[in-house]
Amino acid sequence: MTFFEVGQRVKFLKPFPDENPDQEYLITEVKEGIEDTRVDISPVNLGLEIPPIYTVNAKDLAWIK
Repeated sequence: MTFFEVGQRVKFLKPFPDENPDQEYLITEVKEGIEDTRVDISPVNLGLEIPPIYTVNAKDLAWIK
C-alpha cells in the first residue's frame, strides 16, 4: 500500500550528484505491486514542450508539502 496519489508533487530523497536536488516532479500514475510500488513521474518546470516520464520506486520519493 502506498500513500502516493496521481497529481501529487514529489522530489527524490537522495538525488544523484549531477541532479538538481530541488527539482520537483508530478506523479502521473501509481503502480502498486506485490513487493513494491512504482510511480510514473514527470519533471515540473523543465521547459520542454513534451516532458519525459520516468518510472521509479516509490520508496525513493518524498512528498512536497
